[in-house]
Amino acid sequence: MKSPVTGFGQRRYRTRLQYRSGWPELTALADILFLSLLFFVIASTSVRVSGIEVKLPEADTLSSAVLERHVVSLTPVAGGGTGVNIYFREKRCGDLGDLRQELAELRRRHADDVKVIIRADRRIPFEEVARVMDAAKAEKVACFIAVKVPEEDISTTFEK
Repeated sequence: MKSPVTGFGQRRYRTRLQYRSGWPELTALADILFLSLLFFVIASTSVRVSGIEVKLPEADTLSSAVLERHVVSLTPVAGGGTGVNIYFREKRCGDLGDLRQELAELRRRHADDVKVIIRADRRIPFEEVARVMDAAKAEKVACFIAVKVPEEDISTTFEK
């Protein structure tokens, strides 16, 4: 007579499942890959602001704002001239009138809560920055000035 208790590794019933050999199903792996890619893109905080080189001034305080990528860059004219190059979203504007037209178009497309970052080179007089801010205010666009946080001196001093 057979014992009702089975030993380790023995089964009382026979399963119909069969082991599958070969490559795993790639659909599940592709789903995981795309979901992780989506997560990293959404969670990424690094935002490429502009390809135009601007040396930002330093500020003691730091604040941030959640903004779309509407950037006005002010750079000095090459060759040491007294003029200012104005760029809006990496596209060169001829003067403040062109910038106001661009800001008006932006305001028409995005009626609610439009914000612009002003990236002015430290060699640009504040008078020029104020003119750009006035142009943004005239078009009812909020603006922020981008500054650089001063680098901290982290050198270590050893005493004898």
